Amino acid sequence: MDELETHLDELEAAFKAGQQYFNSDDVRLRIGFFETGVKPTLERVVAKARTLLDRQYSLGCEDPDASLAEHVELVHYTSLASLVSILGGTRSLNNHALITASNVDENPPSEPSSTSSIRLYDTEHFNDPDEGEYLVRSLRLYEEYDWIDERDFGHAYIASFIHPDGHTNITDNLVYWRTYGDDGEGCSITVSVPKNKVRKVLYGREGVNQICGVVVPLMDKFNSIVSECELSGDIQSELSNSIWEVLHPVLYLHKSEAYDYERECRFVLSWEEKLRGEVRFEYDDSIGVSPKIRHYIERNQLNVSEILVSGSYITLGPRISHRLSARLLIERLLQSLGLHTHVQVKFSEITYGATHG
Repeated sequence: MDELETHLDELEAAFKAGQQYFNSDDVRLRIGFFETGVKPTLERVVAKARTLLDRQYSLGCEDPDASLAEHVELVHYTSLASLVSILGGTRSLNNHALITASNVDENPPSEPSSTSSIRLYDTEHFNDPDEGEYLVRSLRLYEEYDWIDERDFGHAYIASFIHPDGHTNITDNLVYWRTYGDDGEGCSITVSVPKNKVRKVLYGREGVNQICGVVVPLMDKFNSIVSECELSGDIQSELSNSIWEVLHPVLYLHKSEAYDYERECRFVLSWEEKLRGEVRFEYDDSIGVSPKIRHYIERNQLNVSEILVSGSYITLGPRISHRLSARLLIERLLQSLGLHTHVQVKFSEITYGATHG
């Protein structure tokens, strides 16, 4: 914090030193001085604030740039259909079986897809109406700092995990089945994920207070600069942009205290235009009059071949029908990917409304 405060004091001094330029009606003069006399210090402020802020969401990895070899065990709940697709899909599995059963000398078997990953779904599909807005509202950003431009950042792509607390069984848990596990008809997967790719979610006012020590001094100093230096609108917008540079990466890491039982952590990918070509779609018209459409993005860091490690296991939900068939399918998919020797498939031990087949 001392370093951030030093940078903030340097920034204030730089603005005051250029007072005559910022009062000028000459836009080129204002922007020119800002670019050379202020912006380098402002960039140092933003970089330091982001580094300090990121530590508040860390899962125990002290260095945000630590080696990808540093992993943490997490649990991911999803639907059975999504898991089957992630593991290559039934079409790929059936094609592989047919070719293998034929003359392999003439038709070398093609392997099922092994490049699928845990999916990052668009926040439009989430059931929390406060997604991405809770932090801004809690900080009273627009009410307290009227020079900060309102932004519509749209959506983000998120993969959600549960972080174990050492006391609760989170792989076979009624709360998580209902919340994330397709109401018991889905599955849970234990995975090993790079620590520096996931961040924990902070909840309620207490969660906001954890980051206030970084964010509030930053905004208050900027507020003082805007007030004392009588900055023009274009320069105020530069400061506003810097605030968003700090806050934007963590907007989807804050939720209401109503969700604090979840112990959720997330892999978050903020929407950018360059991601447009990576968006993939799910389309299911078998669930009623209105088809279910979802879109998602995949990332190599969550590739199942990398994160399903020795000791991982998949738990089939308590309401899955035809359980033996479901387990056989998942085991065959794991076998086709060479993962069957170290990934176990189990059944939920919760008995609510389960239908066995």
